[in-house]
Parts: sequence; C-alpha cells; structure tokens
Amino acid sequence: MKSLEIEKAVFHWYSGPSDVLQEILTQGYLISATPAAAYSAKHREAIQLAPMEKLLLETDCPEVYRGKPSEPKDILTTLHSVSEIKDKSSEEIAAQAFGNTVEFFQLPNS
Repeated sequence: MKSLEIEKAVFHWYSGPSDVLQEILTQGYLISATPAAAYSAKHREAIQLAPMEKLLLETDCPEVYRGKPSEPKDILTTLHSVSEIKDKSSEEIAAQAFGNTVEFFQLPNS
C-alpha cells in the first residue's frame, strides 16, 4: 500500500495470515480489534502479535455477533478481550488505545 502512497490505514477486524500482518505493521499501518476478539482464534492471534501502539478498539456496530447486533457499549467486550489477550489491565489498554485513536485521527486531546 505504501507503493500506492497511502500514508495511513486501519485494517478492520484483521484475522488474516501472520506474515501479511507483519507487512501491515512494518508499513506503519494499524489494525482494529472488535468484539470478535472474545471468540475468534484468528482475530485473537492477530491482536496478540500486534504491538499495542498499532491497535485500535472498535465495536463494528451494527455488525451481528453471535446473533446479537453490536452496540456502542460492546466496546467493553473488545476492551476486556484485548486486556486478556495482552495480559494487561483494562485501564492500560484503554489509555493506549485512546492515545492511538487521537494520534491516528489527529483529534484534539483535551
């Protein structure tokens, strides 16, 4: 993608091969974790391999997960799953993910 001069990208719900993930991360792109992190082995593996500074959290609303439409509150499912996968506190994961979001989207941090 760098050859296409795409400076920033987020690979939504990444659950592909680890070699492709490494290329994505090497190029400076991010991946996002969704509520599927609670049960998808491939998604969990990608989250485990990605450094926290390359990870965003999302809910993927209104995607249906296991028969139930996702809602904004399901960000907590994503947060707790990533916390478990990374073996870090939810507070630490939330702070890093918030910082990543502010930086990626160039949001004011106040």
